[in-house]
Amino acid sequence: MGCSQCVGLEHETQKWAQQDLAQYRRGKQGRTTRLLIQALLDLGVGGQTLLDIGGGIGAIQLELLQGGAAAATSVEISTAYLDAAQQEAARKRLTDRITWLHGDFVALAEDVPAADIVTLDRVVCCYPDYEALIQKSTAKAGKFYALVFPKDWWIIRQALQLMNWIFKAQKSLYVAYVHPVAEIDRLIRTSGFVPAYQRSTLGWHVWVYRRG
Repeated sequence: MGCSQCVGLEHETQKWAQQDLAQYRRGKQGRTTRLLIQALLDLGVGGQTLLDIGGGIGAIQLELLQGGAAAATSVEISTAYLDAAQQEAARKRLTDRITWLHGDFVALAEDVPAADIVTLDRVVCCYPDYEALIQKSTAKAGKFYALVFPKDWWIIRQALQLMNWIFKAQKSLYVAYVHPVAEIDRLIRTSGFVPAYQRSTLGWHVWVYRRG
């Protein structure tokens, strides 16, 4: 990822991380995150390994580990989110089952271990080179590949354009993206996956693929 986006994410997540952690501790999660977690639990995670890319405060890691997954690896570009995730893992006594890697997944991919399950919860929309992100992350998934990403609708594009204008006015380097849904689906299927679960909210797709 370009350095400007890295800097932008680091700056913005300083504000988001503790807010997200406080909400999680109050039992509140975003609807799309809940849908993704429940879909994977329903498909079965017992004894499996997880690679959570852009894992934020670690909600997916924690919930799947508590649901029977064996171990998790988190790759997170934000130090604020990494710190928050480690705090919560320690509080839940799950530290010994999680490995944390700090940095850009695409840059680190060669050194990131494969896993049965790979998740990207609202990560594609933060990454300019979505093709590289999907190609490198699907290559790490042995059984399931799950992601949450924005719908490619004109109103979503307009909303993100406005949001990006606000970030720019605040001198933030962060940019949010809407990438073509059909191309995302094609890249995942080309990597050997077929849909196992598809759900949508007003602005987001929640998709889980199974390796065919």
